Amino acid sequence: MRSIFLLLLVLTFTAYSCGGSSEASGEASTSTGTPHTATESASDAAPAPAEAAASEPAEMARQSAPPAAGPFEEKLTEGSVSFIVESPNSSSNYFTLNTEGMSVRNEETKMEVNGAVVRAQLADLNQDSYPEVYIFTRTDDGTEEVYAFASYRNRSYGQIYMAGAENAANQRGRDGVETFELTETALLRKFSTLQNGQRNGNPQMITYALKKGETSYRLEPVE
Repeated sequence: MRSIFLLLLVLTFTAYSCGGSSEASGEASTSTGTPHTATESASDAAPAPAEAAASEPAEMARQSAPPAAGPFEEKLTEGSVSFIVESPNSSSNYFTLNTEGMSVRNEETKMEVNGAVVRAQLADLNQDSYPEVYIFTRTDDGTEEVYAFASYRNRSYGQIYMAGAENAANQRGRDGVETFELTETALLRKFSTLQNGQRNGNPQMITYALKKGETSYRLEPVE
């Protein structure tokens, strides 16, 4: 009887020991699983700041990128007189015009413009042996504008006024995209026209001649 009691006691002790080991093992398994999950969460969250940091420099680079047209600088000389045209071609654009060789005045002229300065040319449309300079700008849609200055007998220079051509018959149907071209005696102003809502591919043209007014020169349309 005593042997049976001792056997039961040993079995009870053995069963208790095995149950404790399982619980301890389970706790260890749970505790090791928890840090693993935290590591995975931190790993998942880590790319977000990296992506934000990567996108910010890209945006800054886009905003600070130089314009499509680089800075413009050209010196045009006719005889003893030179015209120097410079423009940064920046977002808020302008150009400066300086002269050399004028006998009385060589002041700088600065003008704000739309679009980028794309070219500058000398001409003598009125054939008086004194040059004019024509500065052309272009916007993103291809529309050009012209700014012109005339030499006053190589003593000084002044801006040429460009008269409107609202009464010209070939103004009808224009869609606003204009380009300019110089010939030996005229400035040609070309613009595309619309037909049934589409550009017809046949540009219309207004011819401007240089005329001398009371105090300045004018580009006037030849009807």
